[in-house]
Amino acid sequence: MLKFNAHLGFQFNELPFLQRVEAAAAAGFRAVEFPSPYEFDASLLADQLAQHALPLVQFAAPAGVAKGLAAVAGKEAEFRDGLRQAVSYARTLACTDVHLMSGITHDEDAGKVYASNLDYAVKYFEDQGLRPLIEVICAQEMPGYYMADFSKAQQVLEAHASVGLIFDLYHAQVLTGNAADMLEQFFARTVHVQVADCPGRHQPGTGQMDIAGLFTMLDQRGYAGWVGCEYRPAGATADSLGWLDQYVS
Repeated sequence: MLKFNAHLGFQFNELPFLQRVEAAAAAGFRAVEFPSPYEFDASLLADQLAQHALPLVQFAAPAGVAKGLAAVAGKEAEFRDGLRQAVSYARTLACTDVHLMSGITHDEDAGKVYASNLDYAVKYFEDQGLRPLIEVICAQEMPGYYMADFSKAQQVLEAHASVGLIFDLYHAQVLTGNAADMLEQFFARTVHVQVADCPGRHQPGTGQMDIAGLFTMLDQRGYAGWVGCEYRPAGATADSLGWLDQYVS
């Protein structure tokens, strides 16, 4: 049976951030994710998560103003400083999976910058006992994002055995029109899945994707990770959770 976590960057946004942790627990979630914890003291977040028995599934290294730094020329020092901050938060928050966001860039040297930064980050995280993650994010949601196609992700995964893939079903559907085929292709390297329906990026059941079929595929393939609910609720978050009833006991 699949297990679902709340995404506190998308869900429960009607509440201040720290209250979202309690709301997620009250809604029945048993884990959470959120990309940027750095606005808050790590110990405060750790206490809040522990109080509600919610592990943190994954978060991102500091992303600057460009939705990531890994591919942004001239930000190499800021990127490396962010890695050290991410390690500190990872230890306090007891989370070993950290997303290295590529960032928005149109620089012709972005590929070289990204490769160099990623080489450094992967080795640094390996030494710290952390697993680096990447994610393909469609340009329709984030125009100019460097890691916006699966061919680039394939190159990274072939070069770095320790890198895990966040497979976002919505982004895959927007980019390729066939999230199922892409999931089949990248399943072996997928360590975290995120879900939203397409079009609209709202909760499952509001669009045209065969999400039930995708979940069946994950089940049949023995997927043991979390499925993050990274969708924009159509209405209040609590009112958007009815679709989960058929998947959780």
